[in-house]
Amino acid sequence: MIITITGTPGTGKSTVSKILKNKLKIPLIGVNELVVNEHLYTGIDEDRGYKVVDLDAMCLKLNEIIKNLNGNSMIVEGHLSHYFEGADMVIVLRARPDVLRKRLKTRGWVDSKIQENVEAEALDICTFEANEIYDDKVNEVDTSDLKPEEVSNLLVDIITGKKHFPVGNVDFLEDMLL
Repeated sequence: MIITITGTPGTGKSTVSKILKNKLKIPLIGVNELVVNEHLYTGIDEDRGYKVVDLDAMCLKLNEIIKNLNGNSMIVEGHLSHYFEGADMVIVLRARPDVLRKRLKTRGWVDSKIQENVEAEALDICTFEANEIYDDKVNEVDTSDLKPEEVSNLLVDIITGKKHFPVGNVDFLEDMLL
């Protein structure tokens, strides 16, 4: 089973994925590290300072990695991971804009980058994109008031089919308007 964990930066993907990897005893691929290590980007966006990811190259590399798994399970984590169309399940981690803002501030991010990500979260960008590709294979989990261990437990329940959190149950747009 290929499990993709996506979401806006600051929602807990990396932290929760590491916990989940240990619980499930399966490999974890961090898309950000993969992009850097394999040079899967075409340049740097000068205005934002972001790497411009070559999504086709990223997806080809993930396909290659998964092909070598010989049917074993793996977690693919990163805010662009939902573009990879080979997953069996996609989990979008979400966080309220106020919580996300605090998390990104503690990382030392500049205000413009924080605002861009808070707005993306309020507009459900990752959820929308994941749902466009995967439809009913997508779950979305609000991490705002949960500890990483609690989130990882929920993810185990989703993966084992005990719980389902369909798209549409998390809505932060109103929070942005307040």
